[in-house]
Amino acid sequence: MVGLTANAGVFFIFIFVLVAFSLVMAQQLSIFASLVPTASALQGISSFLILLHMLFCGFIVSPDVIPDYYLWLYWWNPLAWTYRCLVVNEFTSSDWDNVETINGVTATTGEFALLSFGFTKDNEPYGKEWVGLAFAYLLPYLLICTFLVGIGLMFVRMEGAAGNPKNDDIIGQVDDATLEEETMTKTIDLPFTPVDLTFENISYEVKASKGGGTLKLLNNVSGKLASGRMCALMGSSGAGKTTLMDVIALRKTSGKVTGEVRLNGHLQEKKTFRRCSGYVEQFDVQSPELTVRETILFSAYLRLEPSIEDGNNNDKKDQFVDQIIEILELGPIINDIVGTDEAGGLSFEEKKRLSIAVELAASPSIIFLDEPTSGLDSRAALLVMRSLKRITDTGRTVCATIHQPSSAVFEMFNDLLLLKKGGEVVFFGELGHKSASLVSYFESNGGAEKLFGENPATWMLTVIGAGTSGDDSLDFAELYRSSESFKNLNKEIETAKTNPEDAKKITYDSEYARKYHDRNALMSKRLVTIYWRSPTYNLARIMISIVIAFLLGSVFLTQRKPSIYSETQLNSLFSTIFISFIIIGVMAQVSVLPVMLMIRDVFYRHRAAGMLNYGSLGRALGTAEKRFILLSSTLFCLVFYFTIGLNDGFKQFIGFWGFFTFNLAIYSYFGQAFMSCVRGMPTAAILCSVFIGINNLFSGLIVRPQYLDGFWSITYWICPGHYVFEGLIVTQFENDNTTVVAFPGSEFYYNLNCTDVQETPCEGTVDLYVDSFFGGKFKESHLLTNILVLGGFLIVSRLFTFWALKQFNYVST
Repeated sequence: MVGLTANAGVFFIFIFVLVAFSLVMAQQLSIFASLVPTASALQGISSFLILLHMLFCGFIVSPDVIPDYYLWLYWWNPLAWTYRCLVVNEFTSSDWDNVETINGVTATTGEFALLSFGFTKDNEPYGKEWVGLAFAYLLPYLLICTFLVGIGLMFVRMEGAAGNPKNDDIIGQVDDATLEEETMTKTIDLPFTPVDLTFENISYEVKASKGGGTLKLLNNVSGKLASGRMCALMGSSGAGKTTLMDVIALRKTSGKVTGEVRLNGHLQEKKTFRRCSGYVEQFDVQSPELTVRETILFSAYLRLEPSIEDGNNNDKKDQFVDQIIEILELGPIINDIVGTDEAGGLSFEEKKRLSIAVELAASPSIIFLDEPTSGLDSRAALLVMRSLKRITDTGRTVCATIHQPSSAVFEMFNDLLLLKKGGEVVFFGELGHKSASLVSYFESNGGAEKLFGENPATWMLTVIGAGTSGDDSLDFAELYRSSESFKNLNKEIETAKTNPEDAKKITYDSEYARKYHDRNALMSKRLVTIYWRSPTYNLARIMISIVIAFLLGSVFLTQRKPSIYSETQLNSLFSTIFISFIIIGVMAQVSVLPVMLMIRDVFYRHRAAGMLNYGSLGRALGTAEKRFILLSSTLFCLVFYFTIGLNDGFKQFIGFWGFFTFNLAIYSYFGQAFMSCVRGMPTAAILCSVFIGINNLFSGLIVRPQYLDGFWSITYWICPGHYVFEGLIVTQFENDNTTVVAFPGSEFYYNLNCTDVQETPCEGTVDLYVDSFFGGKFKESHLLTNILVLGGFLIVSRLFTFWALKQFNYVST
């Protein structure tokens, strides 16, 4: 497609060297993957390594411009050997053997091309032998890398991050009897309206994955969740217990729901219910950079009524949070960072209690919990259940799905709703002391007798045919529908419907507890804190930016501001400016993805809880990111600009800094937008690759603007990198009258109307060279337009993020 030599030998050498280089790079990066402990560390090392390859391969900086102190990087660089091989392979072919004489020098067209690339030895262009030398270097290099990967995998072991050690000490001080029998004396002061929640004939259907029909997951389920009591939703896997809780809690956004839910006899309203309820997910997600107390306070400040405050302070809310911390026994870890499994932090059980605390901070009337004891040992499970029991003792309603609980955990519940596969109820009612009521019901209806000491939770599942050795010969769903328990439940539901008390109706004036500007301020403060405590993201990118700035600039330390430029020197300078904004932009975009993913997933949780909407997060993302963009850009430009020796004028520096900052902001904010609109990192990385690829190819260096015709000219005008690169070049070199010596036979040479027979060097100015190099497309008159267009790209990226946060919700619903 690009018109390379149509020769089989040249073609297969081209293919083989690319395959060899691909294998070398894969193994080279695998060395570091086997040695470093975290993905973020590997990302930083890989980015820096790729930069070294690009900078010292002979394309960005010509070999004859690379200073002596960096020549070793050029000769070590596998990409340099590959690039040199590809260039020599092409320009020593028969398509380039036309003989020309320029300035008294006779050579083929291909040899003149090699001379212009700087691929010379003793002033003679490289020959075909450099193709063989490339393979002689790459293949042993590949074997060495493979060996080092094996060494790393064999001898380097990464230990998992240690969890919080305090938990075991705390739990160890309390024996099981204490956990079961301790009197629940702690209370919560904030007022709330007790809720008796009834649900009647709840059915839920979804589209079947095969056949085009529907699948009924819940079948006419009725029940009651009473205030001051704790109800367990149980059943075999796939019976619909979590589905039922999600339907009641208004967490389902797909499928068809029928039936009705009432609070104190009044029909459930979405706006009201979200504010008076809490929902603790099985695998909850919290911001890892915040402390336990900060996490709970954020929930309290956003979800409690402003009327609770004393004037403009939050003393009452702070006291309320302190009570929650005491009830859930989080005191010893109050100032601990939540952390992650990779980097360390709270234990799994501590995170469970923290999630409960976050929901309790809203002072809800009813709390739903999905599998609160799953993944916990018996001690940790009892500690969580003790916390739930204390919440129940305050008069709040607690409903939890539970799977395979121990006898001690199971008997801490007051009521049970038991489902069988197909979403049908087989039992609803009070458990009784030591599950006596439950056992009596099933034994009196033909169930096998419960053995002494047998876990009642396991026994009942076996009886209804949901256990490992269950007997499903009896239809317990039908038996339940004809039982007195079912009739009594229907009477209670009917009574609640027909005689609702207006005094017990829960109403709110607005969807959110806090005003719009308060939500924005709280979210912005939270994100700024998260960014400040993310050194692997912000400190790392700032430090890497400074290192890269010095590395790029140091290439020209010995050639700063020469009185006469050669074409290769200017080409290398243009290329270095190009790679500077590309590599920093790429690093910014790639590094923002995992940070944005975590922030987005926590936002989904906050939105479902009625804490805030997409607008608050969108604004906070801009606020938190922009200060680090400005800092990173300023530090990079200060180091790079004066090290490389660009124009000393203040106006020129501000122009360079401004366009560079625009570029960094566009890359960062588009990274946020991409992560907001797709489910996971792999897809976001693909979008970033497309964005980066367009900027690489069509910014004006790799393919210069004068060579983009027809359809491809569109890509030049829609590419933000074009406007950045033009701004960076024009602010530095427009009206620069420094002398440039034209290379004989080059495009610039002929644009200056030089002849092949003249004896004196052909000279022009930097200003003329810029005009020639970019085909007259880079002009000072374009600067204002470029600024406006880049501002437009910035606005589009922000609007894209707002739209995606509003439109998408990548959680299972």
